[in-house]
Amino acid sequence: MRTLVAAISLFGALCCASVLIYARGGTSDAYHSSHSANSAEHAANVASPKIACGNGSKGVFYGIAGHLEHHGAYGMSDYALQISQLRDLGVTMYAQDVSSEQSAHMVADFARAAAKQCVGVLALVTPFEPEKRANEQETFERGYALGKTAGRVLKGLVTYYQVGNEYDNWTILGSDRSGEHPQDYDNAKFMKARGSILGLIKGIRETNPDAKILLTSFSWLHYGFTDMLYAGTQPDGTRGHPIPHWDITAWHWYSNMGSITAAGDKKVNVLERLRDSYGKPIWITEYGVRPTHADPAGYLVGKDALKGFVSLAKTYNIQNVTLYELYDDQRYGGDGNYGVIQDDGKTRKSRFDTVRDFIKANPMP
Repeated sequence: MRTLVAAISLFGALCCASVLIYARGGTSDAYHSSHSANSAEHAANVASPKIACGNGSKGVFYGIAGHLEHHGAYGMSDYALQISQLRDLGVTMYAQDVSSEQSAHMVADFARAAAKQCVGVLALVTPFEPEKRANEQETFERGYALGKTAGRVLKGLVTYYQVGNEYDNWTILGSDRSGEHPQDYDNAKFMKARGSILGLIKGIRETNPDAKILLTSFSWLHYGFTDMLYAGTQPDGTRGHPIPHWDITAWHWYSNMGSITAAGDKKVNVLERLRDSYGKPIWITEYGVRPTHADPAGYLVGKDALKGFVSLAKTYNIQNVTLYELYDDQRYGGDGNYGVIQDDGKTRKSRFDTVRDFIKANPMP
């Protein structure tokens, strides 16, 4: 969601009026049923991840995003206050941006304090504006440098690293493309994105071999991008390109996208597609409700968000769902007022209590 512009897709307007573009073998433009059964079985057999909590452990299913490096309300509220709000909400993971050595140290300081209160951190490692770099080699080098820094600074503090954020949105050719197919993406931009992803993974794993890698998060029906990464292909149809290896597939889903199991005119089950195509656990590293929604609290605990994710978690091996976000940030130049707390960092919206009560009533592994 950071620095992303929302747009209703022409494709969606023609087909279902609900699409948006935000915040390995075989052709990459195909769904392979022969691969599906083995992938589903593998994904289902992965144990639920845990974080240390005193002498025991806690699950990581419920999380929320924040932006320490953006300051605003996050700068006004000290770490102790934010941790207390996270604990009261009932979440155990706090997603945070890492785009420089400075922000890596900031996140490390927070993680040290949060660990004492049984709260873990998901690092969203994203270089600054990779789309503006000259070519794939440059994005690889910049990604590699940032990945090394993040892995080194956060080693022993952070286990989970998402490499990049919503690279699909600056590589897709236009709002009339669904994102399902390789030809929906700009070839040169895709190569830049791939370079960044490969560099980030290499850097993180060199300095923190125990890290778990979440592939850069995509959204809507943009698995055409992921298919190419998985198969070593690219939009121009060429094959044999470097393949990034990731541990967890990350996805984003928002209120104007409708149902994640019946998306768009084709009623695509996106969760099934992700599970069966890549055979990885799934983390929803952003779910949220648009600020103009008539019933934000109701949506967040309803069938297209928390209620649905909880009921589908075992079937599709959903290990984490991360709400976007803790504080409103429109006043400070952020994405908008998506928070469960207002931009003073203190005043709770009614949705805070609604989400808290849902989490309390629906404990997850």
